[in-house]
Amino acid sequence: MYNTIYPNYIKSYYGINNRQISTKQNEEKRSGSSEGAENALINEKQKQNQNQKDVNHFPNGEKTAIDYSAKRIGIDQILSDFKNTTNAIGAPDDIKDEVGSYLKLIENQAKKNNPNSQIIQADLKNASQILDEYITNTLKKPSKVVENWVDALFLQQIDYKSKKEEAITQEPLKEVPQEIVTDLKDSEEAVEPISEENNQDKISKNSADDIYIPEDARLKRMFIQAKKYAAIDRKEQALYSFQNTMDYADSIGDTQACAMISFEQGRLYDEFNQYADALSSYNMAAKQSNDNNIKAKAHHSMGKIYDEFVYFEPANEHYCAAVSFAGESDNLKLQTKVLSDLAKLHAGRYDKEKSNMFMDMSLDIAKETKDEKVKGIIYSRNARICEKLGDKFKALSMYGNSASAFSSIEDSENLAKNYMSAANIMKQYGNIAKAKKLLSKAYISVQRTDNDVLKSQISKAIASI
Repeated sequence: MYNTIYPNYIKSYYGINNRQISTKQNEEKRSGSSEGAENALINEKQKQNQNQKDVNHFPNGEKTAIDYSAKRIGIDQILSDFKNTTNAIGAPDDIKDEVGSYLKLIENQAKKNNPNSQIIQADLKNASQILDEYITNTLKKPSKVVENWVDALFLQQIDYKSKKEEAITQEPLKEVPQEIVTDLKDSEEAVEPISEENNQDKISKNSADDIYIPEDARLKRMFIQAKKYAAIDRKEQALYSFQNTMDYADSIGDTQACAMISFEQGRLYDEFNQYADALSSYNMAAKQSNDNNIKAKAHHSMGKIYDEFVYFEPANEHYCAAVSFAGESDNLKLQTKVLSDLAKLHAGRYDKEKSNMFMDMSLDIAKETKDEKVKGIIYSRNARICEKLGDKFKALSMYGNSASAFSSIEDSENLAKNYMSAANIMKQYGNIAKAKKLLSKAYISVQRTDNDVLKSQISKAIASI
């Protein structure tokens, strides 16, 4: 199995300025020609300085907000550069207003405690396409320069949480503050009155589907309390409480509880974007647990981290391990999800044969679940993979099957998303009448939901046709 805990595999794609001296220059240096090597280094430095200036400035001299050599990029920096890009190309007021409406949606999403990265990425893509369309019409030749820039940003580590309204930049705490230590010294007795009714759904979403409940009464109280802290986003307290619980579980020899706690710690580190710690915790959970379901979830989580950072081999190995363990535990839902992730992973390499194979497998198992929501989700995920592979006809078929599944269970939000995605393909085909019809269906469906962001996106899509 691929070594899963070394943090040196987690890197950002910021190699644009890390240029190497040419082979000829290296040879000069090795041969003892100090003058030639020195000149080569000076020339290279000058090129780097010029490249750095090109990367860090707009044509009008405006400095970019994004530091492309940094390991993480903030959403506020991206929004600032997007606005400057709009100004730099001389976009008219109507284009600025249209782009600005998407950027406003992103700003609102980024202010949330847990911003939805998919919504933000979708709005960035929509805004980039508007600018590219303007550039195309102005220059009278196709342009995807803004969309390509956005796609390149998606390969970086992005912090989707806005820092504008924070007085102090919030960094994950390396140590728990003393007041928390004092407050939680006897964590099983320091249970705050958190409403079960209000937080039960959040607790379950913050954990594995099949939760191990310890038999020891004290351990059970400590475990549930730690999960409650996680559920209300008091992560520092949750991590400290989980560690207390881990120590006690270890002292009474409950290895299954230790594995479950390791998994929960991994999820919290994941949310903190502390990926090395998350990998270590997930890896520990997979090794400690005698429950194949937990092993499957841990390997799936590790695979997703490596997938996010475009490390194909470890991502592929962990996904395959997750499918195997999920099969052993008869967890069909997890199997379908991981198989779809494998299809997406291979689509990233444009390996159509393997991608289609994993898509077919995910759909076969999704049908076995006899769960319409699972089927709808897998059809929709695979439709997006087909789009990535350029098979838009197959994508339309997938979206149609997904819509049928969501319609049968009256899932209006996912139904609206499917109609909108299908409409976008029809628009690309030039079938505007069909695109309008699908968007009208999406508009009707979304009115039955409370998703204001999606309502705004669909309204703007209708107005743009």
